[in-house]
Amino acid sequence: MTNRNRRSFVTTVAAAGTLGLSGCLSQLREWRGGDTSSPAESTPNGDADQSGTDRLPALPGESIDDFESLNDWIAMIDGGTLEAGTDDPYGGSQSARLTASEDTEHAAIYKAVDGLDLRGSNLSLAVKFTDREQLRLSLELFAPNSRNAYVLQRTLIGPSDRWVRVDFGTGQIEGEPDLTDVSEIRLTARRRGDTSGSIDCQVDDLRVVDRPATGKVMLLFDGMFESHYAEAFERMEPYGYAGVEAVMPEAVGQGDRLTIDRLEELSDAGWDMAARPRTGAHFLHEYPPEEQARMIRDTKLYLESRGFEDGAKHFITPRNVLSPTARDLVEEHHEQAFRFGGGPNGLALTDPYNVGFFAGGADDETKMYVDYAAKYGQLAVLQFDYIGTEDGISEREFERVLEYIDGQNVEVVSATDLLDS
Repeated sequence: MTNRNRRSFVTTVAAAGTLGLSGCLSQLREWRGGDTSSPAESTPNGDADQSGTDRLPALPGESIDDFESLNDWIAMIDGGTLEAGTDDPYGGSQSARLTASEDTEHAAIYKAVDGLDLRGSNLSLAVKFTDREQLRLSLELFAPNSRNAYVLQRTLIGPSDRWVRVDFGTGQIEGEPDLTDVSEIRLTARRRGDTSGSIDCQVDDLRVVDRPATGKVMLLFDGMFESHYAEAFERMEPYGYAGVEAVMPEAVGQGDRLTIDRLEELSDAGWDMAARPRTGAHFLHEYPPEEQARMIRDTKLYLESRGFEDGAKHFITPRNVLSPTARDLVEEHHEQAFRFGGGPNGLALTDPYNVGFFAGGADDETKMYVDYAAKYGQLAVLQFDYIGTEDGISEREFERVLEYIDGQNVEVVSATDLLDS
């Protein structure tokens, strides 16, 4: 990680401090060889003189593998190659580099462990991939064997050629995994979107945090449609739920879009008015860097000038793809960013600029992810656009989603609630 990128991570998370970890992390220290020292804090310029995890930014939790040694990791048969990545490692002297040729389905590595106890833990990983716009990552915990697997997943849609952190959410449960007895960790990188070309992916700093006792759900609305007020807001009010509206200043009051009066009423009810630059049919990165900067800056200023200062801290990625340039600009102007991730997010967040959402109207899949958020102390961000039309979710289907959430052990939060937690 470059000094600049590492500094941005430190700035983001330092205020949150390091979570107090108990029980299972004591065992993790033993598994790593008896190191009971706490993770070192970064020096003012983002680097430390020492190697290994001492060079990592100050993050919640504890690193359980810094990939300084790859002796225990093995590439899967027909799963590409594994080698040390010494060019721009995330921390220490190297990262693990996974590659797969164009005719190889995926890149995958595994590591055997001896009865690792990961109950009550969420996991995150630093990732950098090149020459692709999208990548699908799976982290599988075999507990105690391959018939009983706890599968964590995440879809990454940029930025490529840049270290980001992935706060893995639960994607699938196979059998009846016993997380007190993990015998193998397997990591797989797969193509998504464009299925051609090779895979080149670096990973580092596999980290655990104590997961919260109560999971969280967020209701995110994109498109600024009047139905978000007329249908969603009216149905959410009896539950006391506040949502997040992605605001495009140019669209306010246009056609069937929300007016400023409606936005103010939603804000008064606890909703966040988050920044969402209007890019039309284009991706944000297709504009020149100076135009990207103007769009991001002007959208935030619009919200602040209308009294939506809290919502202006949050960024909703247009068309989901975020380039390295856009990521830098978003970090400069915002404190949190959302885009498609295809599942829940592990808590506590180690990268608030990589918060993933999924379709709120996906029926059984939506319910499953809400269940996982409740059971494993994670964050499920449900995204909605059209409500009450053929192109989206019906009013009754939306009501059923609210009823289902209400029956689970989760806390419904706004983006500001999440940032302040």
